[in-house]
Amino acid sequence: MPLDTPQTSTSETTWTINGHLNATSATGFQLTITTEGPSTESEGDALLQSLVDLLAPKYYNVSGFKGYNAYTTRAMTTSS
Repeated sequence: MPLDTPQTSTSETTWTINGHLNATSATGFQLTITTEGPSTESEGDALLQSLVDLLAPKYYNVSGFKGYNAYTTRAMTTSS
C-alpha cells in the first residue's frame, strides 16, 4: 500500500512560566497559559510577558516559554 502525501499539522500554542521561591529553595512553580474561544496568539504572548514582569521581581529565576507542537501524518492508500 502506498502512502499519501505527508500532512503536517500544528497544535495550539502553549505558554509556560517557571520559577523558584528563592535562590536556595527547592520549591518551584510552573504556570501554564492556554487560550480559549476567540483568543489570539498575541493575547497569550502579552499575558506571558505581563506575568513574567509581575513575578520576576518577587521570585528567583523566573522565565517564560512559548511552545508549539507539530506532527506529520501519512495515510495509507489502497494499491491500484
